[in-house]
Amino acid sequence: MSKKGTCLQSYIPIRSSASSASEMVSSLIFGESYTVLDSEKGFLKIVNDFDQYEGWISENSYSEYTVYDSLNEFAFLEAKGDHHILFIPCGAHIPSEGNMSIGGVSFSIDRKLKTYHHLPLSIRIQKLACSFVNMPYLWGGRTFMGIDCSGFMQVVFKACGFTLPRDTSKQIESGERVNIKDAKACDLVFFSNIDSDKVSHVGLMLDKSKIVHASGKVRIDDFKPEGIMQNGKLIYKTASIRRIL
Repeated sequence: MSKKGTCLQSYIPIRSSASSASEMVSSLIFGESYTVLDSEKGFLKIVNDFDQYEGWISENSYSEYTVYDSLNEFAFLEAKGDHHILFIPCGAHIPSEGNMSIGGVSFSIDRKLKTYHHLPLSIRIQKLACSFVNMPYLWGGRTFMGIDCSGFMQVVFKACGFTLPRDTSKQIESGERVNIKDAKACDLVFFSNIDSDKVSHVGLMLDKSKIVHASGKVRIDDFKPEGIMQNGKLIYKTASIRRIL
């Protein structure tokens, strides 16, 4: 089996196996295309064309392949139709003209928001990342409705024109390594838990003393060379710093 589809919902959970009870390991976001590899028990095994992440989605969520030519650079947008509303997450592929038809319903995207195109790229990335603050943590999530640490970094950079792998273990291979003394805003900082040396967490440096990351929720915490601090206590240990820009 080999056919393509496009996510035309706010997001579609990608699961570890062909069951609605299985773990959500990632998600497709609006406008992302995928290739169908197999089918089983009402589920489709797919690979996300953007980041090559594989998993299972419900067959009921399948939509025909559609290509949009722009990216959403806001935490979310609203698309409105007659008696319909669709929330479109950051990093979604959308039509540049702002109009589209889904399931026979015509939608218009409300884009009356302040853009940051006039600002330097590093400032744009920081402002976008900070617009996620207080949004909930969700393992496998990549949207404002729930997001994990690596999904957060991936969609923020995607919206600004950069491609990062889906998982922390792969993101740590991106860009170039920098020393802590040379670290600056927009560098990715990778961490391990206090009682482990395995890298399991990532955040975006805002300056030499602050970091934005998804842990429980998207939050801004104090950052020191040794790691992330909360209420004066070390909660993650610094493992590596990578520069993407």
